[in-house]
Amino acid sequence: MQNTTVHGLYFCHPTSIDGNPELLAVSRRSLSRGDHVTFTASQCRPKRLQCCQWHSCTISSTHIPTKDDLGKSFAYLRLLFSLDYTIADVLLIIGGLLFAICAGIPFPLLGIVFGDLINDLNTVTCSSSDRATADLSSAVRAKVLYVIYITIANFCFIYAHSTCWCLVSERLARRYRRRYFESIIKQEAKFIESLPSGDVVSRLVSDIELVQSGTSEKVGLVISTLSYFVAAYVVAFIKVPKIAGMLVSVVPCFFLMALGGGHYIKKFAGRLAEKVNAATSIASSSLSHLTLVHAFNANDRLEKRFAGYLLQSRKDAVRKATTHAAQLGCLYFIAYSANALAFWEGSQMISKSVADGNSGTSVGAVYTVIFVLIDASFILSQVAPFIHVFASAAGASERLLQVINRPSAIDGTSDSGDKTAAFGEEDIRFRDVHFKYPSRPDVPVLQGVTFNIPPKKHTAIVGPSGGGKSTVVALLERFYDPDSGDVLIGDKNFRDINVRYLRGNIGYVQQEPSLLDRTILENIAYGLVCVTEIVDLVKEAAANANALGFIEALPYGFATNVGTAGNQLSGGQKQRIALARALVREPCLLILDEATAALDSTSEQLIQAALNRVSERVTTVSIAHRLATAKNAHKIVVVQSGRVTEEGSHTDLVSRGGVYAEMVRLQNLGKLSLDDRVISGDMISALNATPETRQLLDEKQAFVDGNRSDITEDTVVADTPSDSRDGSEEEARKKRKRTRSAGFVTRYTFALIRPNLHWVLLGLAMSVIIGGSYSAEAIVFGHTVGSLSPCRSAEAISRDGNLYGLLFFILALVEFGANVVGGCAFGWAADKVLYRIRVLSLRSLLGQTVKWHESEDRTPGTLLTYITGDASALGGITGTTIGLLLATAVNLIGGLVISFSIAWKITIVLFPTIPVLLVSGMMKLRVQKQLAERHQKAFAKATAVTIEAVDNIRAVSAFSLEKQSYQVYGRALRGPYRATIKATFHGNAWLALAFSISNLVYALAYWWGSKQIAEGRYSQTQFFIVMPALLFSTQSCGQMFALAPDISKAGVASSNIVELLTTRSAEDEVTPGSSHSFQPSSSMGAQLRDVHFTYPHRPERPVLKGLNIDIKPGQFCALVGPSGSGKSTTFAMLERFYRPNAGAVVIDGVDVTRQVGTEFRDDIALVPQQNILFEGTVAFNVALGACPGHEPTQEEIEEACRMANIHDVIMTLPQGYQTMCSHDGKQFSGGQRQRLSIARALVRKPRLLLLDESTSALDVESEKRIQEALATLAGRTTVVAIAHRLNTIHRADQIFLIEDGRCIEQGTHQQLIQRSETYRTSVIHQSLET
Repeated sequence: MQNTTVHGLYFCHPTSIDGNPELLAVSRRSLSRGDHVTFTASQCRPKRLQCCQWHSCTISSTHIPTKDDLGKSFAYLRLLFSLDYTIADVLLIIGGLLFAICAGIPFPLLGIVFGDLINDLNTVTCSSSDRATADLSSAVRAKVLYVIYITIANFCFIYAHSTCWCLVSERLARRYRRRYFESIIKQEAKFIESLPSGDVVSRLVSDIELVQSGTSEKVGLVISTLSYFVAAYVVAFIKVPKIAGMLVSVVPCFFLMALGGGHYIKKFAGRLAEKVNAATSIASSSLSHLTLVHAFNANDRLEKRFAGYLLQSRKDAVRKATTHAAQLGCLYFIAYSANALAFWEGSQMISKSVADGNSGTSVGAVYTVIFVLIDASFILSQVAPFIHVFASAAGASERLLQVINRPSAIDGTSDSGDKTAAFGEEDIRFRDVHFKYPSRPDVPVLQGVTFNIPPKKHTAIVGPSGGGKSTVVALLERFYDPDSGDVLIGDKNFRDINVRYLRGNIGYVQQEPSLLDRTILENIAYGLVCVTEIVDLVKEAAANANALGFIEALPYGFATNVGTAGNQLSGGQKQRIALARALVREPCLLILDEATAALDSTSEQLIQAALNRVSERVTTVSIAHRLATAKNAHKIVVVQSGRVTEEGSHTDLVSRGGVYAEMVRLQNLGKLSLDDRVISGDMISALNATPETRQLLDEKQAFVDGNRSDITEDTVVADTPSDSRDGSEEEARKKRKRTRSAGFVTRYTFALIRPNLHWVLLGLAMSVIIGGSYSAEAIVFGHTVGSLSPCRSAEAISRDGNLYGLLFFILALVEFGANVVGGCAFGWAADKVLYRIRVLSLRSLLGQTVKWHESEDRTPGTLLTYITGDASALGGITGTTIGLLLATAVNLIGGLVISFSIAWKITIVLFPTIPVLLVSGMMKLRVQKQLAERHQKAFAKATAVTIEAVDNIRAVSAFSLEKQSYQVYGRALRGPYRATIKATFHGNAWLALAFSISNLVYALAYWWGSKQIAEGRYSQTQFFIVMPALLFSTQSCGQMFALAPDISKAGVASSNIVELLTTRSAEDEVTPGSSHSFQPSSSMGAQLRDVHFTYPHRPERPVLKGLNIDIKPGQFCALVGPSGSGKSTTFAMLERFYRPNAGAVVIDGVDVTRQVGTEFRDDIALVPQQNILFEGTVAFNVALGACPGHEPTQEEIEEACRMANIHDVIMTLPQGYQTMCSHDGKQFSGGQRQRLSIARALVRKPRLLLLDESTSALDVESEKRIQEALATLAGRTTVVAIAHRLNTIHRADQIFLIEDGRCIEQGTHQQLIQRSETYRTSVIHQSLET
């Protein structure tokens, strides 16, 4: 939000949902909204139009009313009385309306009182009699009492209407939250997936915030503002109609200023945010995937792209700052010019009255009119942003109600539908089914699919990636309905069956298991419908899923929390928990979507045995990429390009020689028959000598037909290194950081600002002028009031009126010029400083080691705050914040000097009230901060429940957890709602008190000042110079307290930034052995010599225990072994993401663990297990893999993509290689993302290529093409692969079998079959034929 400076009292909504206190400000009153950061980000300074209560604050001018806004305003009443409102809501709305109207009346009454006091002072000044002095004392006492009464009424009305509207907004927001969540959780997947990414959470957070913001105390503030405006003009036209009529022109001036400036600020701010968000996305992706950035030494390319987005934003940032500065200047110009006009006209009228000898127009009347009208006109113009706020609330409610009132096409909570379908007893039939996903309506997924699923049999669905296998499962679970055709069980259509009943009969295991942030016991028990013997059933299901062993080995067993999305468990463990969840409900139909893909051979074998037992009484449907898991199925359905191409048993389909047979052939590892091609007769004897392999061979004997035996994909899961924390090295670095003094931080920060120091100095000079102009205005104002005294001659009044009117106009010009120039200077300087800090911060972050990033609980999100939060805080303090501080300091010092020099006796009495005003300001800020923080934390849990439920919507639907999720969400809301309501009552009391207490200070000032004037010690002129100079400048010190959090944040930010920028990477802190330059050769060799490694946060669990492997140049080598054995850690050692605790990593004859720099990575390319894309075009993502300093040509990029079998896919895209990729690459399938990752590695033309499960998501044809491409690299590139699919590495020159951190065997495929029981077992398990 962009803000325009306005001067008035602070008021705060104590229950601001956005987590920051909302300052609601108008001149003398509260009106506008914005959090503390956005308010103080603009150059807000104290201003006194007249003798009244002024604080300095800012108001939002970003949003301006449009026709749409005005149209939506008519829907506003529907919002207030929506969603089952009660009589309590109606009473709160009526009460808030009446109290708000009453709250607008006290301020015009204060104007009348202050005007009468001026007339009383003039009376005693013109008459020196004792009677006049006594009358003045009596009148002042009476009027002071009036002020006290008005203050009490003001406090009560403000507290009452604010509390009423806060309660209305909280109650309404809670109803919307509950009803929206209840509705969204039962919507069908087709609707959920048609929504933009993050839309559901955005609605539950952003839209409900808009509803709450638009129905909160702002409603009361706008009503009280309108009440104030009407009352002010009634008073003004009664007092001095002529001046009142003239000042009507101020209203459209303020409106034009707010609307025009707000329009352009909104326009430029939107463009600016778009560019900055794009840069932030690059930084976030880079930090989230640091190992990939380091692997390709892509720091410079990503930094260049990041800086490019920031440079693109500079023009809009400068335009925004210039527009904002011009708006500020116009605001001051209009206000001071209105003062000049009103005082000049008032002086002429008073002069005429004195000349005519009548009492036609008094000074007090003129003062009252100016007092109330300029203020009322100004604040009415500030209602404009609220039209947008209310219209936005109405629009948000309409969007929410569209979902709330939308009936779900597939409602899992409904009781309607047939509940007699005999699952497990009748065939399930697909009959001419056609289907397209809503996100891709032009791409048919299923095209006339027809096949049967026999009851109590195992049906396997196989086929290439993208063929439609998972879509078949989605239709069985009724996540979707077919576009045409039918899914039937017996003669009953799935559309006619009760959804909850249907899903209650199905056990479902997803390809990517979804676990909720609960305990293991709860996650498995969610598969139960309604039983009491939960624990026993859960344990039995866990045992069947081969999960009981690892669960009971955990510190808390079944009570162990799995973490968000199950991140505390490995992939295989999550898959076993999901399988147990499906088995525990003893379903009639069990659906397995790659249910054992993340398991090693042993676990897979045990689970397959359990599933085989279950399939005897349960209808089982499985999707399989490993054909070994499907060959025992009673029926295999081959789905290709959305059609069923083949059906039958494994033996039948192989004998036909069709699609399935070709898939089997492509997955063949080699002949495992009794001839001498691979396994000799002696080997068979050896195999039969061991019970494990004997069992495997016995199971496969039924499929012996003399042909070759094919072994399918992965039995070995690559281990993923856990987070690590640096040890002594990090502690030493921390110690050095702590020794950096505040002086060092200051000097370093100053060095960052120095290139733009001339702009900062120009802004500071303008701040001095602005701060001094307030003291000058106090002098002009005092002399103006004194010059209008009727005791003087008409000529003198007219002459001085002309003079001081001109001086006010000169002040208007000075304020306009100083604000425009200062705002532009600070805006330009802040943007350049922000750019420098952000770019240097990203450079430093990307330059740190992986160990540094994983230490001290650092995460990509927290590290990103260096670029977002810390950089912004430091950039703000170098811009308008420091200017505001200087202006406030000049104003305060000038006010004190003037006050003590002109009327020290008045000053000395008023001086003790300064702490009262300061404490009042501090109290407001403290209450605002506490309530905002409490509110933010309170609803964080409910938001987390929402995100979890939506992210796991398929699991929630599949296991009928809609009502349970709704109950959890309701419980999460209950505590925050109660805390917020309680905070509303006591928080508003403190704020209303802080808002009203300054009236009492002014009452004291008028009482003591009038007493001094009556006794002849000081004149009116002196009094009206001292009071604004002292009290208003003191109140302006509230800005210092308002800025205190920003100053504190900037101090912390500067320390953080300086520590980051001066932190040397551990790459530069290693004691080098000898400098070495890597010489290019045809290929690269590598050795790990007795390498020991332990992740720092798990020192009791060594990962590598003396690993020794020797990779010869030009070889194709493979790493295989069980999950957790250290394979991925070996790659981390080769890339030097970590340094070993002992041993050496030698590349091209050089121990890289003792080398400085990362140039050796220029010859290495990595294809990670997780396929990662960055924000940018396809060409940019592929080119990211090129060697530093070399920009690949389009021909090189296309050649790499052809080798990765992705070129044809790219060319079918509308923009080809210029197609934009999102940070998660969701517009590409998993296999396509994997091929792009391979292309990114190949464009580097590496001498050493590391493949970490590089073909796990590929169909057979793509895998074949890539294997052929890798074959062309033979001789000039050394290839090392981690493999689950053993068929991808059976031709390797050397296979290293890694187990428990050691290489226990190495050799060729044939050699390991003969020598290694572990390898032999994996091969046999993956075999399709014997």
